[in-house]
Amino acid sequence: MLHGITALLVHNNSELFVTLKAALEHQGLRVIQAESRAQAKRVVGVQKPVPLVFTDTHLPDGTWADILALAGKAALPVNVIVVARLVNTRLYIETIEAGAFDFIVPPFNAADLAHVVRCAADNVLTRRAAQRRPAQSV
Repeated sequence: MLHGITALLVHNNSELFVTLKAALEHQGLRVIQAESRAQAKRVVGVQKPVPLVFTDTHLPDGTWADILALAGKAALPVNVIVVARLVNTRLYIETIEAGAFDFIVPPFNAADLAHVVRCAADNVLTRRAAQRRPAQSV
């Protein structure tokens, strides 16, 4: 199910994301990376953007909120998952209320990560399919 799906990891050379990348690849995702908001914009701002984005909370030229804003302007639906180094309830609530699909922290348990990825992928693919369907007349 997840084979053929591409995920973008947006981070600035974080060891945390090296672990996440390996875990996502193990689940069958194709993983590409960006080190900044500007690089992410080149991947998300295209005609057919990646469906899943995992972003660090802080980037050299922005934050998770900037990545969420990029995703909101994408030509097709994109689900953003914010990745924090530590549990932070206030940040979790802020990201979810702003529209992030989910918020995860290490350690990345294989079953838990698989569930998050599967739900995010199912959701974004369903929204993309609905966007392609012509509007039905009433």
